[in-house]
Amino acid sequence: MNTRSKILNISVYRALSELRSEGARTYAGYLWWILAPLMSLAVYYVAFKYILNRGTENFAVFLFSGIVVYRFFANTVTRGSESILGGKGLMQLVYLHKSIFPLTVVLVNLFKFIITLLLLMVACWAFGLRPAWAYLSLPLLLVSTTLLVAGAAMFCAAIMPFIPDFKMILSTIVHLLIFLSGVFFDVSRLSAKMQMIIRWNPLATLIEQFRLVLLHGRWPNLAHLAQATLTSMIMLVIGWLLIQHFDRRYAKIS
Repeated sequence: MNTRSKILNISVYRALSELRSEGARTYAGYLWWILAPLMSLAVYYVAFKYILNRGTENFAVFLFSGIVVYRFFANTVTRGSESILGGKGLMQLVYLHKSIFPLTVVLVNLFKFIITLLLLMVACWAFGLRPAWAYLSLPLLLVSTTLLVAGAAMFCAAIMPFIPDFKMILSTIVHLLIFLSGVFFDVSRLSAKMQMIIRWNPLATLIEQFRLVLLHGRWPNLAHLAQATLTSMIMLVIGWLLIQHFDRRYAKIS
């Protein structure tokens, strides 16, 4: 078995263990995987629909689709960035390739994301948005989104042990991204110049593509999706190479 296969197998095993553990830690258990995004939806829906008097047709599912994708990214990157530091006790006992720690976080949150994505699909059907042939592109969107999340998590995990203050910077960036990624607005309604700028953010592009498929029954824009996927893959490679380079040094960091 080669090194990458071992890393993946260990990551999957640790992810399954963490999922079982999470379900046993609270009274609601696995129900929190659904309740958490629904509570976020309720807060933002009331704020934008009634307090700020902003909204569009089917605004609930429009907003929920953005929140689901954003939460997958934000929660994974935030937790993943601290995963190598959090695994220091284990890595001092036994050698593990340090990419296992952020990859475990990615796999745990990917499973939760799939659950909430299914919930989003049910919500779309409840609002009269019927399934379309474009749903066949959802696995491709899922892969592209996972590449982005894994790339960002690996990159942040690689540098966090050396730059403790990066935690505060990352927190600010993640909070800003909810306003810069089209969670609350339709990117296609912006000016051509602003659309081009916003779409340099791969998270905004992926949220837009999910909405095209789920809310409008249209196939994703392959040019925009390819740009987002390429950016994600570059970030993933950089993160992997950084962890590979510093692999033996992480356990020595105080």
